[in-house]
This record gives sequence, C-alpha cells and structure tokens, in this order.
Amino acid sequence: MLDLSQINIWAVLLATAATMVLGFLWYSPLLFGNAWAKRLNVNMEDLSGGAATYVLTALTALGGAFILAWLVSLAGEPTIASGMTIGLLVGISISLKIGMNYLFEGRKLGLYLITAGYHLISYLIAGLIIGVM
Repeated sequence: MLDLSQINIWAVLLATAATMVLGFLWYSPLLFGNAWAKRLNVNMEDLSGGAATYVLTALTALGGAFILAWLVSLAGEPTIASGMTIGLLVGISISLKIGMNYLFEGRKLGLYLITAGYHLISYLIAGLIIGVM
C-alpha cells in the first residue's frame, strides 16, 4: 500500500536532481555523448532539445525517483543497503527491458551499453540518496 508519509520528498527531489546531473554528464562529450551520437548517426548539436524536452525529462526522473522511494519504503526503514539494492534491481530490470527494444530495433550493442549503463548508475545513485535520507 502507498503510504505517502513514508516517502521523503526531499530525498525524491535530490534523487531527481542527481539523475538529471548524471544524464547531463553521461550524454555530454565529457563521458559518452560523442560515442552515443555517433552510434545514432546524429550530431550532438541536433540533439539539444527545447525547454519542453527538459521539463518532460525532469518529470520522468521525478516519477522514477518517486517510485523507487516507494519501493524502498515497502522494504521497511530506508537504509543505504536497501536503497542501493532496490535501485540496482530496478536499474537492471529497466536495462533488460530496454534491451528487448534494442534487439527488435536492430541497434548496436555499444548504444545499448551506453543507455543501459546510464539507467543502472542513475538508479543506483538514486537508491543511495533515498536510502541515506
């Protein structure tokens, strides 16, 4: 059952912000942005997106962090271990499901690894934040 009093909204907001920062770094030229764009056969400049893209991205990150916080609360008192374990399991689950799409879309393994890696790490970090707070 969903008990909103068990969800730390500050942890959810911080996890959302961390997800956004990680995404900015992950898909920037500093980390995997160039490799990701190359595998998509596009220029980084063509992928900048408008304000609506960033608002919708923030909302999806917020939704993911909220659901993760809910799952952690179902496990009992949030801890670093429970947050990171559940975050890792959610990240693995999402990454595996994304893999199905990549297989049917005929996408390359490198592109999948970049995308799946982002989701794994972002949920692990979000789980850490939620577990700590």
